[in-house]
Amino acid sequence: MVAAMVLGSVIWCPCVGDMVHVANGLYLCSYLVRDILWLRVLTILAGMSLVPFYCQCSDHILWAPIAWNVLFMTVNAVQIGILLRERRPRRLAGPEQELYEQVFSELTPGEFRRLVKLGQWREIEPGSTIVQRDTVVHDMQVLRQGSLEVRTPGGVIARLEPGQFVGEMSFISGEKATADVVATEPSRLLAWSQESLNELLEKKPTLAYKIRGILGRDVVAKLRAHGDLAG
Repeated sequence: MVAAMVLGSVIWCPCVGDMVHVANGLYLCSYLVRDILWLRVLTILAGMSLVPFYCQCSDHILWAPIAWNVLFMTVNAVQIGILLRERRPRRLAGPEQELYEQVFSELTPGEFRRLVKLGQWREIEPGSTIVQRDTVVHDMQVLRQGSLEVRTPGGVIARLEPGQFVGEMSFISGEKATADVVATEPSRLLAWSQESLNELLEKKPTLAYKIRGILGRDVVAKLRAHGDLAG
């Protein structure tokens, strides 16, 4: 559809000079779209629309603007290739696919694969303490299989099921753990060191936005469950 609009605009334009208006219209459309892929596509089309203008708007070809436009289009084309590769649907391994569908479905497959590659799978025996109260938490983990209890001196305040996070509050706030987390049955978790995860999210702001949204929903669900348990 976009290509048809560009072609129609070129046919409609009485002269090459009007291509600058076509290009600016495409730039305007790129600012309105929410998908970064379409933003880059529209930006490339806008750059292509300016090339005829730079060739004929003066008594000589404006090579410098053309060269910069080609450079910008090349960068966007490379980024489009990266985005398409990340969005390409590829089947994950069994446990990873289930975790993706259960918890991380709003990530692209490429984003999730990068996240899994950064983490480490851990097998936990019943009775093992995963997080100790009043200590610094160095890892954030998500429960894939098993069951965990969150305990304070006053007793059990929460039970964690597969798909829920461990250490997310410390990851968000940077503060020490306020409760013990203990496995009540054989459990399997995917763990990330806070340092390496923060480094990744600093480089990938879109991924950081999605992860913080996932963690926020997990915290809300736990608060509701804690209220039900207390009641």
